[in-house]
Amino acid sequence: MTTALLLFCFALVAFLYASVGHGGASGYLAVMAILGYAQQFAKPDALVLNIAVSALAFYNYYRGGFFRLRDFLWLAVFSVPMAWVGGLTRLDDVVYHRLLAGMLLIAAFSVVFRPAEPSQVRPIPIYWAAFCGASIGWISGLTGIGGGVILSPLLLLVGWANQKQAAALSAAFILVNSISGFAGWLGQNKPLDPNLVYMIPVALVAGFAGSYLGAGRYKSKQLKWLLTAVLFVASIRLFVQ
Repeated sequence: MTTALLLFCFALVAFLYASVGHGGASGYLAVMAILGYAQQFAKPDALVLNIAVSALAFYNYYRGGFFRLRDFLWLAVFSVPMAWVGGLTRLDDVVYHRLLAGMLLIAAFSVVFRPAEPSQVRPIPIYWAAFCGASIGWISGLTGIGGGVILSPLLLLVGWANQKQAAALSAAFILVNSISGFAGWLGQNKPLDPNLVYMIPVALVAGFAGSYLGAGRYKSKQLKWLLTAVLFVASIRLFVQ
């Protein structure tokens, strides 16, 4: 029953996150925290599912013509090495829980309170790309999130992308950083979760549907509020552990 519920929740998370170009790692981590899923699998599971869903999201947004290669390259060149370092880093369980709880709170606010479309879009300055890419990449490797919940609102807030461009850029950013973070985690020679064989197909189907509709005009306020509640409850649970 727990596995079936987990898969159902993962499908909802993948659908909603992919609709805005995200992989869903913060949502998967929140669900696993609430259901008490094995902590040793939380980070690698989130990274693997992030890779699968963000790849589909990127495909659909790229096909829609929203991807800007120049900005992505400047972000990725600084973020990917730091995501690998973060993936190699082993944190104390208490420190990890507190850090993850804080990231889930940020994710909860970013899901609901997304900045409005900027009136004018401008390229990301190289020095800001270096700072943002490196810092978000490191955090994504440490926690297992892809960084989209930080990057997307930032892009919109400062006028570096509109909604669709932010989704396309975030999807590509999440993909490469999740791969890098997972590679760092593999360097610790730990076992993979056997349930991934069920999780990946579920996330792929839901993620494809979400990103396909999201690249069009799909919006769902009800699901966003539900996801926000899940993220908030999970962050509280992690804080009190």
